[in-house]
Amino acid sequence: MYTVRALSEAQFFALKNDWGQLLSRSDADPLFMSWPWQASWWEVWGHKLQLKLLLLAVYDDAGRLIALAPLYFSRYRTPIGWDLKRLHIIGNAWKLGPTVRTEYIGCICDTQHKPQALAALSDYLKGEAWDELILADALGSEIEGWAQALAKQVNVTCHVRSEAQGVAVDTRGGYDEWLTSLGKNTRLKVYNRRSLFEGQLGGEFQAWEDPGAFLELLNNFHVARWGKPCFDQDAVRFHQLLLDRLTDNQRAQLSVLQSDGIILSVLYDIRAGDRVYNLQAGFLEEFHPKISVGTLHLGYCIEAAFRCMDVASYDLLAGSGKNTFYKSHFKGQTVRFTTVEYVRSSVLKMAYGARGYLPRGLVSSVNRFFRL
Repeated sequence: MYTVRALSEAQFFALKNDWGQLLSRSDADPLFMSWPWQASWWEVWGHKLQLKLLLLAVYDDAGRLIALAPLYFSRYRTPIGWDLKRLHIIGNAWKLGPTVRTEYIGCICDTQHKPQALAALSDYLKGEAWDELILADALGSEIEGWAQALAKQVNVTCHVRSEAQGVAVDTRGGYDEWLTSLGKNTRLKVYNRRSLFEGQLGGEFQAWEDPGAFLELLNNFHVARWGKPCFDQDAVRFHQLLLDRLTDNQRAQLSVLQSDGIILSVLYDIRAGDRVYNLQAGFLEEFHPKISVGTLHLGYCIEAAFRCMDVASYDLLAGSGKNTFYKSHFKGQTVRFTTVEYVRSSVLKMAYGARGYLPRGLVSSVNRFFRL
């Protein structure tokens, strides 16, 4: 017997310890689905985007917490005044506004109870009023688990809205073997140019301790390279909250490359569980004609992950580079992220069905009209 309860915002912010204990018994992502990430995201964007919290907790018959579904509602209105209600998982604001990107999205379920917990959550959601449920940047296993659970309780259709890929380097093997597996040019940029960087140029790889100054440096590099900061004011606040809230199982790994007192590159990593996540990087593009400082910096950090016996992977996450999908050169495992929409509204189902019979030019009009 399972009981589902909706928790208040006050309960959400007081849930750190219980959330962490549950996360350790789950296969949910140890960074993006952790309390520090989720609570910080909600604190920054929950009220700003006028979202309504629906944090669902599942308890077994002994009263033990066995699952959490950190959901929220958003509302939008079509041009004809028709109100629609979307359910999202905290961490992404799909079609709502810019926030930080949260990957590996999903529920936090005790692995011994996951199918039953998802069934209980789906049964609860059957009694809520909503038109669509969005899973953004989720793995296929999470999407399939939700699809199976919802199919037994709610009449929904599933639509894939976007796909992305990332790369995670398995660091449980030998670092030298990994270097050997790289292409000649990549190995040169990742490792071999260290002799020039450290020798003739006096370069150094160093840890950085001041998060506030680090985020400012990161933004400055992005303004110089992309013409805009990496993090806007809200995102800076989010990362400051996150870094202040990291648990014992999480640790910021901020680092720089510098030469002659000049900072050339910054890398923003967080270790959570047995993974190191490369969240952002910024670097000087034109330092030396033979050195790609961004790639060289990644090489130092990936080596550090290999050298740490407790780290299983260095995750480069989703996203491409300025010109190419450079992450594919690191010989890691491809990770596929999918954003799906479970549609419950009969009107929206008709709209989706109609799109398949319309000329391409009209499809975009339908999308704009229904904000699909």
